[in-house]
Amino acid sequence: MTEKKQKNKNAWRNILISALVVVFFVGVLITYYSMLYSETKQKIIKNGELSSVTSAEQINKYLSKGIDTIKLVCYTLDSMIRSGKSQEEIKDFLINQSSALVNTTSENSTGIYGYIRGEYLDGTEWVPDDDYVPTERPWYTGARASVGRVAVVDPYVDAQTNTVLITFSKTLCDGKSVAAMDFSMDSMQTITEQIAEEGELETEIVLDQKYQVIAHSDKSEVGKNYFTENDTFGSALVNKLRASEGDNYFSFEYDGKDYVVYAVSVSNDWTCISIYNATSVFSQLRQTVIFTIAISLSVVLILLLILFRSNRKQEEFTHMRQVVEALAAAIDAKDAYTNGHSGRVADYAVEISRRYGYSKKKQNELHMIGLLHDVGKIGIPDSVINKPGKLTPEEYDIIKTHSEIGAQMLSRSSEMRKLSDGVRWHHERYDGRGYPDGLVGENIYEEARIIAVADAYDAMTSERSYRTALPQDVVRGEIEKGKGAQFDPVFADIMLKMIDEDKEYRMHA
Repeated sequence: MTEKKQKNKNAWRNILISALVVVFFVGVLITYYSMLYSETKQKIIKNGELSSVTSAEQINKYLSKGIDTIKLVCYTLDSMIRSGKSQEEIKDFLINQSSALVNTTSENSTGIYGYIRGEYLDGTEWVPDDDYVPTERPWYTGARASVGRVAVVDPYVDAQTNTVLITFSKTLCDGKSVAAMDFSMDSMQTITEQIAEEGELETEIVLDQKYQVIAHSDKSEVGKNYFTENDTFGSALVNKLRASEGDNYFSFEYDGKDYVVYAVSVSNDWTCISIYNATSVFSQLRQTVIFTIAISLSVVLILLLILFRSNRKQEEFTHMRQVVEALAAAIDAKDAYTNGHSGRVADYAVEISRRYGYSKKKQNELHMIGLLHDVGKIGIPDSVINKPGKLTPEEYDIIKTHSEIGAQMLSRSSEMRKLSDGVRWHHERYDGRGYPDGLVGENIYEEARIIAVADAYDAMTSERSYRTALPQDVVRGEIEKGKGAQFDPVFADIMLKMIDEDKEYRMHA
């Protein structure tokens, strides 16, 4: 083969390798960002679901109180009509019942009224104007259109008190008489405000079937009809709600902010809506992506420079190792508290494997696993990695995903795929109480069991922001205690022997 053909072959090979590298890092970026985005969104959705379901349950319970009350009143009125009681007796009943109702409903209702046997009777003794025609009122026509059932009249805002009221009405036994009761939505407003505050939501809303605001965590919104508005947050919300085609949750953007919404239906075709402002959360994710792109491009550039200069197998291995070391440096640079950690873990792991009897080739592979065991931390937000105080349970769960993210990153490369199992399982415990898969004993990849001991040793013997390196006797005691529980007894014994030989405690320096 001529020199020119060989150069062309090498050029095409390098181009192919470059393309594969680019695809690899693009896949890495998509994988961990999708994972973080999905996990974050699911947590927000669960929070919204809890708030909406809680709100719906309380509202249904509140409305059922009014429905049960009007049913009971109508049962008594039916008996009085059938037994031929006089209008005066019926009015006395309405007055007494109204007085009792005010006390039992904490003044959420003013009383009972109705059109009975051709005459308007009011338990509050309110006298209507001469032009008042009860048979033309919504409470009467609604009940006549729903014979046998309690009619719920659309909410309306009282012009004098600015209170949202709803009316329950029911046709009586003669088919023409109707009894009704107004019910205040003030308690529903209180429920809405409390749920928004306790659920750390941006907004909690209750809409009726015409998209009028019945209750809102911002009371000034009550009474508005979002369907008739234009270019407002409420109109944007309703448009997205109508387009969601029955989905309980959706997300949308308004005025440069990101919102996640969860909606639940309640009685009378109303809707409880929980809205979470996810702008800051998603912004943090985007910042993480930008950082990772910068890291990835740097690593890709290093790798490309190495691969384009590679012509022999040994050189490719050497260059690949350099890339791994560059990745390890990037990992350590991301974590302000563990600089140099990856290199030290790799060195301890190689020494354990040498004493155990690994070949030089297997030692080299284990060294790369040690360098890359925390590569998944590239996908963890800086605010969690470098948090100076104690992590919350949610933040600790995010940290724990680094082993899976790292394994997924490496599995996308045929050259590094064989390293992925050691990276995925380096936090598994010998007794099965580790993560991410809860493997037990020798079911755990052997190299991962070695990394686990080396990782623990370096964690205890390194300086941290919250403590100094632990004394050698304390470190030895912890590893001894972890034999057969956290660590493989064989590799733990090798590390204990290494510690015993290190009389001057220099190994960790």
